[in-house]
Amino acid sequence: MPRWQTAQQLQGAAHNVGAKASQLTLAFTLGELRSMRAEFNDQMLDLEASLQAVVGQTANAELAQNLVTAASDFRRVADELAEAVRHRVTSAAALTVQQMDQGRRRERDLARLMGDHSVKLASYSGTLAAEIDIAFAAYRRDLMRRLWLQGFFIGFAGVLMGILIWRQFYLLDHRLIHRIRALEAEMAKTDLDQNLLSKHPEADEIDAMRNELARLLSRLTDQNAELERLATTDGLTGLANRRSLFDHLEQEVYRAQRYGTALSVVMFDIDHFKRINDSWGHAAGDWVLRKIAREIHQLLRRTDRAGRYGGEEFVVLLPETDLPEALLLAHRLNQRISDTVITPEHGMPISVTISVGVAALAPHENGEALIYRADQALYRAKQEGRNRVETAITPADFGRQKEK
Repeated sequence: MPRWQTAQQLQGAAHNVGAKASQLTLAFTLGELRSMRAEFNDQMLDLEASLQAVVGQTANAELAQNLVTAASDFRRVADELAEAVRHRVTSAAALTVQQMDQGRRRERDLARLMGDHSVKLASYSGTLAAEIDIAFAAYRRDLMRRLWLQGFFIGFAGVLMGILIWRQFYLLDHRLIHRIRALEAEMAKTDLDQNLLSKHPEADEIDAMRNELARLLSRLTDQNAELERLATTDGLTGLANRRSLFDHLEQEVYRAQRYGTALSVVMFDIDHFKRINDSWGHAAGDWVLRKIAREIHQLLRRTDRAGRYGGEEFVVLLPETDLPEALLLAHRLNQRISDTVITPEHGMPISVTISVGVAALAPHENGEALIYRADQALYRAKQEGRNRVETAITPADFGRQKEK
């Protein structure tokens, strides 16, 4: 058993170190490269420790030599790849475009070569594990033969006793243990099998236990899905709530700054919303909010994210969208809401307008500052007479205003 466990550990370590080594090409700074290289070295030490343990235990000299050679080749190619990445990172300013392309091609070639060595190392360790599995299988067959002989002599001593024992074994193994193990296997799966959640005819206590477990898991699955929905969704409009909206905003800000893509925010609220509540009641106000939420959902792309910021204020996140495109969408949204006549249930038609502020992410700006600039643009749209779209001032202009 220790030899089998060591072989399995070596196989897993080979896969892990191969995956970690392939990430070296993703380094863009010397700090990232050092961090990745340190993690790679730690995993390589684990791999070499498992390799030494396997070499010390196996009797197959050729396989042991193949393992050592594959690990040595893998380490050598990893060092070459790290050196190539280091040269690119430290000499990026001095390299021409052609030199950068050549360096990238070399990194890709080395990464593919490392993948080949990783597969080879995993293959050797898998072969070793398979050999141990074969030995285990032979041992199990020998053990089963001994058990059969023991049962034969017991049955020979007394036919009746042997029949009773065989019957008990059959009932215990096929009617109880086998079914319990099958149930355990289904429960151990990462994704619940629909077969586990379905109801079965109850022939005995195990079937009853299985059905009760299925009902419990079904309730837990539904409750978890409902909790996730409640935690991220606004109950009135069905849009993302404030917490979910800000979580998604931080992710999009990081992605935009990491990959140099555009990100814009549209913030708007309903003009004279208090007058709607006072004149038609809060039920009519809720109806207006839900109707506007549906209009937003129909207008946006699948990659956009709309959420209720609070009260009658809404925020729309527009990934990979620059300021002119965001302004175009904001004007379309303003026109669509203005042209929509909302008729609450058992109420009079209501015409609403919105005031909109638009802001695009600036370099080194965080999500909170982006929302604040969009909010200031929305406030300016209110001051300028409502039912209009205003663009947020840039962070530099905003700073000069605060100094004045």
